[in-house]
Amino acid sequence: MLISLCIPIHNRTHDFRKVLPYLLEAANYSPPIEIVVVDYNSQDDLRGYMRKAMEADLEHSNSITYKRYTGRDHYHMAHARNLSVLASHGKYFTISSADIYFTYDFFADVRSMLAKHQYDWLYDQRYKGVIVCKRDEFIAAGGYDERFEFYGPEDRDLHDRLLRRGLSVGVMLGGQVKVIETPNKEKVKNYRLPLSKREMKERMHPIYFENCENKVMVANPEGWGRWT
Repeated sequence: MLISLCIPIHNRTHDFRKVLPYLLEAANYSPPIEIVVVDYNSQDDLRGYMRKAMEADLEHSNSITYKRYTGRDHYHMAHARNLSVLASHGKYFTISSADIYFTYDFFADVRSMLAKHQYDWLYDQRYKGVIVCKRDEFIAAGGYDERFEFYGPEDRDLHDRLLRRGLSVGVMLGGQVKVIETPNKEKVKNYRLPLSKREMKERMHPIYFENCENKVMVANPEGWGRWT
């Protein structure tokens, strides 16, 4: 079964260079894995780096999909994540970030849990932004709510909506998701407004609370994941 690893990136190639070797190790340990990189109009050297990465021989039946989006000058959290999932081809996808990597046995253990329990999705208890989900169920839920422009509770909102939809859920094994130590100022500098991480969350929380109050199960009723 093909699993897609979806990673949107905007000016974070310096972090992605560090994690890609670990991602490839995990992919090679349990193929087939499609690594999907959405270049969200990065102005650093991401295009050149991905060109070299795609020229390298991949083991087994693994693959790399690279797509570039140029519609915005700044990072938009929910939209970028939606584009990366829509660019994928696997029955299941894992959503991640440029500074996240996994232990070598991550995908092998995910496959084991999915086969044994027939889960629709899995989440990591520590990093709820990292999930494994059936692609068609994610699409049916309307993806990430694209009102979440900034760093905030977009992951909690999706988590809650999937629960409301009654999907079968499991928890990933602990300790397999790792994050590079990156200063908060690096994580927020590519957004449209010069806000701190805390200020971004405060701006986004009303959207989350609104969806909770209304028990929303499908986001973006007017469309989402547009490439133009």
